[in-house]
Amino acid sequence: MKSVEPIDIPTIHDQIEKILRSPSFASKSQVKKLLEFLANNIDCQTTLKPDQVIRELWPEETRTKGSADVAKEMNRLRDALKAYYSGEGKSDAVRIMLPNRSKPGPDGLPERRWIALQDASEIEDEPAGASTNRRRVSKIVMMAAVASTCVLAYVLLRLMARTDAPYAGRLDAATLTIVDAEGKELWARSFPDGFWSDYYEKGLATRMWFGDLEGDGHTEVLFLYHPAVSPNSHSSTLICYSDRGKEKWRWTPGRDLPELGGTPSSYRTDGLGVLPAAPGERAHRIVVASGHLLYYPYQIAVVDAHGKTISEYWHSGQINHFTMADLDGDGKQEIFASGISNGYDQATLVVLDPDRVFGASTETARPDLQFHGMGVAQERIRLLFPRSDLNVAVSTYNDAIETVVEHGRVRVVVRECMQLQVCNIAYEFDANFHLISATAYDQFRSAHKEFYLRSKSDHPFTPREEAEFQKVRCLVGCKTEFVQLAAR
Repeated sequence: MKSVEPIDIPTIHDQIEKILRSPSFASKSQVKKLLEFLANNIDCQTTLKPDQVIRELWPEETRTKGSADVAKEMNRLRDALKAYYSGEGKSDAVRIMLPNRSKPGPDGLPERRWIALQDASEIEDEPAGASTNRRRVSKIVMMAAVASTCVLAYVLLRLMARTDAPYAGRLDAATLTIVDAEGKELWARSFPDGFWSDYYEKGLATRMWFGDLEGDGHTEVLFLYHPAVSPNSHSSTLICYSDRGKEKWRWTPGRDLPELGGTPSSYRTDGLGVLPAAPGERAHRIVVASGHLLYYPYQIAVVDAHGKTISEYWHSGQINHFTMADLDGDGKQEIFASGISNGYDQATLVVLDPDRVFGASTETARPDLQFHGMGVAQERIRLLFPRSDLNVAVSTYNDAIETVVEHGRVRVVVRECMQLQVCNIAYEFDANFHLISATAYDQFRSAHKEFYLRSKSDHPFTPREEAEFQKVRCLVGCKTEFVQLAAR
C-alpha cells in the first residue's frame, strides 16, 4: 500500500481524533493510550525509541519490559485500526497505518516512522475471482510497457525536487531543531530562557506550521515560542523562519487594554492556522488565537505573510478550542472558536468569516466586560449553551471544550462539571446551525445521579430535563432567540 509523502501532520491529527472518538475504540483504553501518545509525538517520530514509549506509557514496568512488548502493543493497535476501517471508518478519505519498523522504509533505509498516512483511493480490495486476476495481469503488462519512462521521470524528479526543505521540529533542552523529511538536521536555534513545558505538553503539532507562506516556492517555518522563565509574566511569540533558518519576523499577541486597569498585557497563543491564498494572490494569511493569562480578554487576529496585523476580533471570555474549516463547501474556511462567555457564565461558540475579523463582542448582560473603541463585531454566529442543574450546583459556568466540523455538520462538546473530564453534553448542528441533537454522555448521567444521591435529594435525570439542552441561545446570526431544530 502506498503512503502519502510528505506526512500531512494536521490531517493525521484530525484522523486520529476521529478514531479515538469512534465506538470501536471506546473500550480499547490501552491501544487508545498508545495511539494518542504516538500522535502527540508525530513531530519527532523518526527519533522516538521503544524505551521512550515504555517509560511514558508503562513507567512502573520500565525495568522489565522491552521493545518486544511495544511491538506486541503495536500489533494490537494495527488490529484495532483494521477493525475500525472495516466498520465506521470504511468511507474515510485517508487512513492511518503503522509501518513495520523491522523492515526497510520506502527509501530503502531502515523504517523509522511509527505512523504514516494512506490515501483511501489507493487501497485496493482483495481479488474476488479470475476476472480480478485478469485485470491485474493487464495492469502488470501495461506497467512493464511504461517502466522505462517511469524510471526516467523518477530520476528527473528526484534531481529536481528539494530534499532539504523543513519538515518537522523538536525541542531539546533549550534548542529548537528543524529536520527534513528524512530526519536529517537542517538547522537549530537556541532559546536561553528555555521552553515552558506546560505550553508544549501535547507536542509541537499545534505549535508549529511548515509551508510556502509567501507563495515563492520556499518553505517557511512558523513557531510559537513561550519561555520557561516566569511564564505567566511573558507573552508567547510567533516567530517566522526561512527555510535556511533565518529569522524573518516576530509577532506578539494582545495589547494593553484600559479595561484591565494596568494589569500586564501577557497573552498566550492557543490557536494557529493558515488560510489558503485568496484568488489572484500568492501569499497566505495567518490566524492567531490568544488569551490573556489572567483575565477574560481573548484576541483572534489575522496576520499577513510578513508579520503585520491585518485585523483583530476581541471576545470577553477565554476560548478553549480553535479550528478552521469550510462548513458550507464554498471553498472558503470559517473560524470556529469555542469556550466561555464571561458575560453570561455560559459555554459559547463563535464563528467568524476570515474577511470580517474585527470589533469586539457585545456584552449587553455585563457592560463592565465590554471592550470599548473597537467597534461592533460581525460574528457569523454566536451561541450560548444552557447550563444543567448539576453545573449550576457545582460550578460557576459550563465550558465548550471541543468543536469538530466535518461533512457539513458542527459538533460541539460542552463540559458540565469541571472535576470530571468527560462529564459532557454533545451538540450537533447542520450547516445552517439548526440543532440536530443534544446528547448527555453516560458519564454525565452517572455524575448527576451520584451528586443527588450524596445530597439525599430524589432528583433523577429525566427526559424533560435533557430536552432543556435543546434551548441553545443565539445572540448573533439567527432569526429567533434560540436556534431552530433541524427538520426530522
